[in-house]
Amino acid sequence: MRRGAVVLTTSLVLLLGGAGAASAQAPGRSTAYAAVACDRACLIGIVHRYMDALTHKDPKRAPLAKDVVFTENDVVLPIGTGLWDTVSGASETGLEVADPSTGQAAWFGLVQEHGSPAYYAMRIRVKDNKIEAVETVVHRQTGLPAPFGEVAKYKHDPAFAEALTTAQRRPRERLRAVADSYFNTVELNDGVVFAPFDQECERTENGITTTKADPASIGTAAGIAQGCEAQFKLGIYRINKRVRDRRYPLIDEERGVVVATGFFDHANTFDSYQTTDGKTMKTALKWPNSITLMEAFKIRDGKIYRIEAIFTYVPYFMHSPWATPETVR
Repeated sequence: MRRGAVVLTTSLVLLLGGAGAASAQAPGRSTAYAAVACDRACLIGIVHRYMDALTHKDPKRAPLAKDVVFTENDVVLPIGTGLWDTVSGASETGLEVADPSTGQAAWFGLVQEHGSPAYYAMRIRVKDNKIEAVETVVHRQTGLPAPFGEVAKYKHDPAFAEALTTAQRRPRERLRAVADSYFNTVELNDGVVFAPFDQECERTENGITTTKADPASIGTAAGIAQGCEAQFKLGIYRINKRVRDRRYPLIDEERGVVVATGFFDHANTFDSYQTTDGKTMKTALKWPNSITLMEAFKIRDGKIYRIEAIFTYVPYFMHSPWATPETVR
């Protein structure tokens, strides 16, 4: 894919990505962020209104901007279509993250489509108390080899909602760098660990634990090694050729939470590989594919403590309409 293909008009980049305007710092200013117009409570309230509108299949119930941009699994759709047409319910509570400095919020949870469950992550961008952008990732049971947790046991780690002490906190630039180091470790995973992991780090993917022993985790990475760092030291994720279009739209310094989006590309130029302990691993799929993801990191004392991810398969090297040239790798 040529680099020029991702260039968007200036107005569309600002609407979709949101990062450029927020990160530009005028000479002489002490901060890159403007005065907060919608605080955390305001943003979470708008998230709830959006979810209410979704479950009622009625976009008018949400405070949508006239030119709102909506995507489902990186496809731009008219608001009110896609999941809006099939949804039959959603979990009452979710993992909620808000970043007033960028006017963005996210929600991770479950939805129902005609009674069938799907894992769901959503990001909104708010301006003047109106939702101007909605990005969603929906993972459905398709038969492809991806985690899909038992719905009745799905829960969010309460650590994501807990405020950190002053000593445990890190500035947003450091939090972003730590999250990025996680993707650097995943990319071409060969046993080298770039990310700082808490000894108690745990990860949940599509509602299932993938880092500790659990009857439901059989067949996941937890069946090979337990713990975030231990798995990466084995190099069991070597199939990830690249982690592309990385974006970090939400960073909550008080709680140490970063929400990231991007793609894992699996070129599958090999169908088996060696882990660092000499064992042979087989690739699950034999053709090129990518997964699109929305991932929340809880970072405590500068180390990754908890991870929750929602991801699903998309065509190989699929492009995100939210990406800007700076995020393409």
